[in-house]
Amino acid sequence: MSGEPNWIQGELQLPAAILAELHAHALETYPEECCGFVSGPAAEPKRLTKAAREVNEANKFHKLDPETFPRTARTYFKINELRAARAFDQGEKSGDPIKVIYHSHCDAGAYFSAEDAATFSSEGTLMWPCALIVVSVQDGRVAETKLWIHKPGTDDFSESTLQIT
Repeated sequence: MSGEPNWIQGELQLPAAILAELHAHALETYPEECCGFVSGPAAEPKRLTKAAREVNEANKFHKLDPETFPRTARTYFKINELRAARAFDQGEKSGDPIKVIYHSHCDAGAYFSAEDAATFSSEGTLMWPCALIVVSVQDGRVAETKLWIHKPGTDDFSESTLQIT
């Protein structure tokens, strides 16, 4: 997709302090998945500068409608779409756009699942203008962290380089 922002196309620079924030969030919510956003200045496409936690609403939706939402926060994350849309809009307007949505996997690798791909891409179009970070927490410890980017024109994502600064 030619209209995707630069930060979706490859390597991103993540300060170690922000990586520590993502890891802390993942450990605090374990054995349930965490989720949130990472933003950075629009003028510096590869640079990430701030993390913001979001609430994983998977349990709430599962409780309200377990047939439609069969998975709980143990194996799934759901961000409030209205809050997310507002956060993306506010980030764009402020010049500090959201460049990454992050979430954790519990007792599983930092892979990009088919469910993740279906959530973030449809008919070759990226649903949110961002890359994705997955933090793997296994047995209560961070095992790995990976950056995933959309393959334009497909519903696939590939691993990319997350440079820790």
